[in-house]
Amino acid sequence: MQIRELIAAVERTADPRRAASWDRSGVQIAGTLAACDRLAVALDPLPDTIEAALDWGAQCILTHHPLTLSPRLPDRVDDYHRVLAAVLGRGAWLYAAHTSLDVVTDGPAGWLAEALELSNRRILEPAGTVPHLQARWQASGSAAAGRAALAALPGVTALALGPDVFEAVFSPGARGLVEQTLAAACPEATLVSLDEVLSPATPYGYGLVGELPSPQPFPELEKRLAGLLSRSFFTLAGDVPKQVAVLAYCPGSGADMAGRAFAAGADIYLTGDLKYHQALAVPRGRLVLDVGHFALEEAMMRRFAADLAATFGDAGPFVRYFSGNDPFSAHFPDGPSPSRTE
Repeated sequence: MQIRELIAAVERTADPRRAASWDRSGVQIAGTLAACDRLAVALDPLPDTIEAALDWGAQCILTHHPLTLSPRLPDRVDDYHRVLAAVLGRGAWLYAAHTSLDVVTDGPAGWLAEALELSNRRILEPAGTVPHLQARWQASGSAAAGRAALAALPGVTALALGPDVFEAVFSPGARGLVEQTLAAACPEATLVSLDEVLSPATPYGYGLVGELPSPQPFPELEKRLAGLLSRSFFTLAGDVPKQVAVLAYCPGSGADMAGRAFAAGADIYLTGDLKYHQALAVPRGRLVLDVGHFALEEAMMRRFAADLAATFGDAGPFVRYFSGNDPFSAHFPDGPSPSRTE
């Protein structure tokens, strides 16, 4: 696959136009290689991770966190210098999908909501809207079959315009599923046009709040979270509820959104990087679980890697995820850790 095609595939999910104004999502290091048959995915562009990916043969490395938010000259030998030297020395590419991916709550950033089967999901901090796509295909004598296959997909409106032409309207996040469905159900369909429409539009933003299938005792929910997250300990601030009906979360560093979560009705809020004064401000009867910056985003990037592998299929580049390590661990100098519910 050509590098430009690979980047286009990444940006169909993590559109850099949706990144925060302060962010540096996008190409971090432009390479000289034109094609890619091995894509490495990781959370952080650390020197050891980058070296391992390059030794594996990756022509392109996709990370969540940018190489830097403040580009500078490589005027001293540090991790920034080492990554630059390693990637440039192989002619490889380094790309970061940072806040451009954080806002994809109907995709990788929504993985926990899907795992917990949250319903009535709402975005905690809206950042904008994404126009839906209107696509039209031509398929000689097979328009009805194409329309029927797409109409069966959730959130897709499809219409036959005659025996040979059909169209559909869908969110950008559903584009991959639409293409896969058509490839299986109507392989002869040829895309004629693809346009953005002003209405409907899908909101995007940071964090999600939703309702659990049924209220759960906190210890039961905590055990479930422990099975989903890689961290072996959580930091709690606030009051532990007996039952949890509404849960909110934001991957990464979202502690400043706790007020939004509780205003939206959340009983508990999961995020990372909780600070002292933020913990003091947790309302009575509410709880913040700091599960670490790493845990939620590591799982998000694994999901993104799996989605890309499914999109590329056997004909595309091989995708490998390079696991990271949570830099924090719990230490109790006076003995074993107490129960999380104490």
